[in-house]
Amino acid sequence: MYRLSMPLLLLTLGACAPVAPAGSSPGAESDANAGSVSGGSPGEASPLDRGGKPAPPKSGPMPAEPVITGRGIVEESCNAEAAQSFVGRMSSDALVAEVRAASGARIARVIGHDMMVTMEYSGDRVNVHLDEAGRVTMITCG
Repeated sequence: MYRLSMPLLLLTLGACAPVAPAGSSPGAESDANAGSVSGGSPGEASPLDRGGKPAPPKSGPMPAEPVITGRGIVEESCNAEAAQSFVGRMSSDALVAEVRAASGARIARVIGHDMMVTMEYSGDRVNVHLDEAGRVTMITCG
């Protein structure tokens, strides 16, 4: 067991090491990034290197929690309440465009009856839920 675990441990630790850009010497990378720990300029020592303590976290009122997606932070722009008047109508491309515009969402997703969908939340997307006949049953954000 020990004989196999030690090489795996070393391989794992080696994979975590930073990789130098092509054409640079190994020492150049550590000099170029010296200030990045402290947020200062390159060559500037961090507060920890000078024997100081890290800065305390900033305090103050917390903003509303943003929605984070794979593309970055997305502002909450969907208002499903504004599009509830479309519930009960037959779905069409034009209706979905109207729902998207009324809700203020950037993206519209049509969810058919018994259709599987991903569960990631997107604050700029309106969901148009349909029944078996294609009639709008519910409008939600996400």
